[in-house]
Amino acid sequence: MYEARKNLGRALARECPAEDCDIVIPIPDSGNSAALGFSEASGIPYEVGMIRNHYVGRTFIQPSQFIRDFRVKVKLNPIREVLKDKRIVIVEDSIVRGTTSRIRMKTLRDAGAKEIHMRVSCPPLRHPCFYGIDFPTRKELIASKYSIKKIRDFIRADSLEYLSLEGMLNAMPLPKNHFCTACFSGDYPTKLPKRLGKGILE
Repeated sequence: MYEARKNLGRALARECPAEDCDIVIPIPDSGNSAALGFSEASGIPYEVGMIRNHYVGRTFIQPSQFIRDFRVKVKLNPIREVLKDKRIVIVEDSIVRGTTSRIRMKTLRDAGAKEIHMRVSCPPLRHPCFYGIDFPTRKELIASKYSIKKIRDFIRADSLEYLSLEGMLNAMPLPKNHFCTACFSGDYPTKLPKRLGKGILE
C-alpha cells in the first residue's frame, strides 16, 4: 500500500505539476505517502507542515457537519515556522464534501502560507459507493455537482488538480480490471436494485 500510494504521488506530479512551489506537504496521515512520491518526482522538498492529533478519528464519516467541522479544527495543527511565506503544494488523498478542505485552507493561510496549490491523488468522487465504503449520498459529494474550478473556489485554494482515472490505474501494481472505479466513473460492476434506501442516489 505504501508503494502504491507513493506511485500515485509520482503520477500526480507528472500529470499535475506545481513548478513554482517551495515545499510539498501532506494532509496527514492519508496523504503522507503520496506527498513523498510527489516530492521525489517533482524535486520539490517534502516538509511536515501539519501535525495530526491521533486522538481524533476520521472526520468525513461523522454524523453531522458541526461535529465534522469541530474535529477538523482540532485534528490538524499547522507548523507556522514551516509554512510562513511559502508557496505550498498540499497533497490530499481525496475530497468528499469539500467542507473539510475549506477549513484546512483557512488554517494554512492563517499560519502564513503565501499560496496553496492542492493536488489530489485520485479522480473526483462523483458517485456513492455501495460496497462497504462509507460515502454519503450523491448530493453530498461536491464533485457530483460542481466543476473542478468551482470546487477550487469553494475550498479557496490557488489551484486544484486531480489525478486522472487512467493515471491512477496505471500507478497500481495490479491490472486495471482488478479494481472497482464506480465512485469515479459511475460504472458499477453489479446491477443496482431500484431501491437502495431513502435518498441514496440523490
